[in-house]
Amino acid sequence: MTLILTGIALFMIAHVASVFPPIRSRIVSRIGVNAWRGTHSLLSLAGLVIVGMNWSHAPTTAIFAPSPLAIQLAPYTNTLALILFVAGGFNFPGYLRARLHHPMVIGVLIWSVTHLLANGGMRQTVLFGSFAAYASFALLVAVAFRKRATLTPHFAADIKAGVIGVIASAAVMHGHVWLFGVPAVLGN
Repeated sequence: MTLILTGIALFMIAHVASVFPPIRSRIVSRIGVNAWRGTHSLLSLAGLVIVGMNWSHAPTTAIFAPSPLAIQLAPYTNTLALILFVAGGFNFPGYLRARLHHPMVIGVLIWSVTHLLANGGMRQTVLFGSFAAYASFALLVAVAFRKRATLTPHFAADIKAGVIGVIASAAVMHGHVWLFGVPAVLGN
């Protein structure tokens, strides 16, 4: 479990520094924007690789009973999460970005909370709980620093985000065993 925690810490340190303007500005002023992007990417990738390589060795001890409602809603909430992730991550200038301002972070929050409630094991709780905590922090920082999307929205951008998000969701759900070693819940 120590290596999984190390991987999560690397990933989260990079991301917390990225969303907190005073820290990010200080780092960028010292090393430059390109070095920051490279460092951020390497730390994030290293964290994910460490988690992935050590996932099967972590304790699967049950901490709480999985929520039947979360399991039942997972295909829908995770599809919504991926649509929001795409809308924010690809900077599609749609109404999702114009109204929500931070759809990618909201998508991560929906995805992580759904996975957290639908699992209940120790390693899942640590992983998805960490992502839920990060997304909550990132959203609070964005609100506190009044980081808002300013754009002229186009409905076509929301259509693109929706189509890509639904296709990505279907691919992840059907490839979940191959990607993550456990089957996705595809509805009852």
